[in-house]
Amino acid sequence: MKKILFFVVCCLFFAGSIYSQENLPAYSGFVNDFAGILDSQSSAKINELSKQLESKTSAEMAIAIVKTTAPLVPKEYAVKLFKKWGIGKKGKDNGILILLSMEDRRVEIEVGYGLEGAINDAKAGKILDDYVIPFFKKGDFAGGLYNGAEAIAAEVAKEGKTDLGAGYQGYKGTDASGGNDSMIINILTFAVIAFVFVMAIAPPWAVGIVGGLIGGCVGILSGGMGAALFGGIIGFGVSTLFAWVMAYFAKNYKGGSGGTSSGGGMFSGWGGGSGSSGGGFSLGGGGSGGGGAGRSW
Repeated sequence: MKKILFFVVCCLFFAGSIYSQENLPAYSGFVNDFAGILDSQSSAKINELSKQLESKTSAEMAIAIVKTTAPLVPKEYAVKLFKKWGIGKKGKDNGILILLSMEDRRVEIEVGYGLEGAINDAKAGKILDDYVIPFFKKGDFAGGLYNGAEAIAAEVAKEGKTDLGAGYQGYKGTDASGGNDSMIINILTFAVIAFVFVMAIAPPWAVGIVGGLIGGCVGILSGGMGAALFGGIIGFGVSTLFAWVMAYFAKNYKGGSGGTSSGGGMFSGWGGGSGSSGGGFSLGGGGSGGGGAGRSW
């Protein structure tokens, strides 16, 4: 019976995998509107931008608009579609995919390995926040897609020290490559200092709460509310476990009277103390590591 059940599960998994692959559409060019939301003028404008980007930098930028990514989640769909279409030049992996899923109300930017320096995760998220989502919220999907595509193209061109031309000057830049990264670094530095201080005076469960809050804040900065929830859970779990382990060693290997029973911090037992202490694609690319960003509206 167990063998039959295992066989059925494997068949369902295999069938689901095949279903997902077969339902990924084929591309028709740089702009692929499978949901029919773009007018011909908007589509041509975005297509011309992608052609210009490829001509100037060799990078390939594709736009895909679908009704839904089900049964896959949008991020997984973007990764698989990026690979199937082979976006980017062979040996360079310099492709970018902008995926818009209408029914899921979700947009994803998937970045090839070769462009992760030009479009890091923070910058991709910033571009979506500043140049795409505000338009989507007003129902202007063509405007949001073009503005986001132009922002991405400008950043790629800047990284390659080239100019897209006078016709593409609408994008004024974002501080995500510098200011936002610096802000994150400053916040993380402060968080580490605060975390060490809390470990010195608080019990493990309190350390876990602080770790969860820090993880949640980092998640918000890097990927929105979903990442915040994930970061908070991971931060709480890892911090609590680490605090209990350190408290155990502090109590049993340093001869102190601290540890978890006294309610002191995880450093309370060290040293015996009392409990306190201080166009068409080339089909040669398709390599992406899941970098980029996604947003809902």
